[in-house]
Amino acid sequence: MFYKKEQLRKISIKKRLNMLNSGLIDGISSLIVKKIINSADFIKAKNIALYYPIKGEVSLLELLKIENKNYYFPKCSDNDLEFIKYCNDFKKDKYDIPTPTGNPINPKILDIIYTPSLAANSKNYRLGYGKGFYDRFFSKRNLKAKKIIVLSHEFKDIEFREDEFDVKYDEIISDK
Repeated sequence: MFYKKEQLRKISIKKRLNMLNSGLIDGISSLIVKKIINSADFIKAKNIALYYPIKGEVSLLELLKIENKNYYFPKCSDNDLEFIKYCNDFKKDKYDIPTPTGNPINPKILDIIYTPSLAANSKNYRLGYGKGFYDRFFSKRNLKAKKIIVLSHEFKDIEFREDEFDVKYDEIISDK
């Protein structure tokens, strides 16, 4: 069964908020962080893009405890994303997402970009909130960074039709 994206967004948001309220997201986040820490990609990476979790997204903030890495967070700027070096000084943007203060970096330095998702299909396309920030960001740049979707297994391999502007990711990391 294929879902329409708007329908799938509503279902995913509701289910994810239920998981957050029941305390399941913390355990899922912990399992995913352990997988990431032990992955060859993370071990060899120096410059890593994370995201600040909102609305029940998997939290990767525990990764900030791993030293000898540089961490960056996205900032929505006009219709594009910029990445800013982590400095533990966050201010909420117009979408109510905590973003770091500071100047944007050249995204070509990034080795990995971990991306939150509402769902992902079996072809490694993600479903976001529908604003297209990550898709525009990736389609306008030729980056060496590995693009990785992060989500609970319950939102993995959910079939929806990707659009021509959707970007295929390199990998999906989930708790199972």
